[in-house]
Amino acid sequence: GPPPMVNPLADLAVPPEEMIHLPPKPDSNITHVWPVEETFRMDYKTFSAIYPNYLDSNKTVKHGRRISASDAIPEPSVYEIGWALQALNIRHAVQPHKGYSRDAESRWDNEGRVLVDMDAVANALGSVGDAVIMGNDGAFDVDDMPNVVGDEETTTNGASKKALCRRLARIIPTLAARKRRMEDKKRDEEEEKKAREKYLAQAKLGGGKGKSGGTGGGGGNQGGTNSKKKKGKKKR
Repeated sequence: GPPPMVNPLADLAVPPEEMIHLPPKPDSNITHVWPVEETFRMDYKTFSAIYPNYLDSNKTVKHGRRISASDAIPEPSVYEIGWALQALNIRHAVQPHKGYSRDAESRWDNEGRVLVDMDAVANALGSVGDAVIMGNDGAFDVDDMPNVVGDEETTTNGASKKALCRRLARIIPTLAARKRRMEDKKRDEEEEKKAREKYLAQAKLGGGKGKSGGTGGGGGNQGGTNSKKKKGKKKR
């Protein structure tokens, strides 16, 4: 019979043990409820969503920041928001793998959202006139921060989502886990900076050696040229 077909590209195939296997996509429906004992009875689908971008001082209003930059904090995580809500005794549900539609980058570097029971916010923040929900400038709201859909959402006692975001931004920097995370990040950035500076210094030093070697080679060629001339003089 005819000879078996041979794949001409078989030698170029990557062996299975050398293939790169990407991690599976996390389930976006994973939810951590607090208090834990309400896991199977809490109806968090009616809760109000808070994304890390709402409190992030590194984000613009266009990318979702809901409070002024002076009230905001850099890179808050959904877990830190959840811990701050626990400190306020507010029922909530953390969904760590949800994406924020207004900022595609957040799906990679700071994903997730927290669903908050706004009815429990009133007991934690008090009424509209309470100083605890004012901004750093002493005003209840910031003139240069326009309201978007959901910001006007208030409880029966008048506490708003924007006021809650300000309060969370004050609590999160005091969390021990937050302090450790920021310290670790600062140390990693410093080590990366040192490694980059060391690499650039070595690259520069290596380039200098190459130039000096080239100069030496040129000198050798020049010496060879002179020796040829001398030989020519001897022949004369």
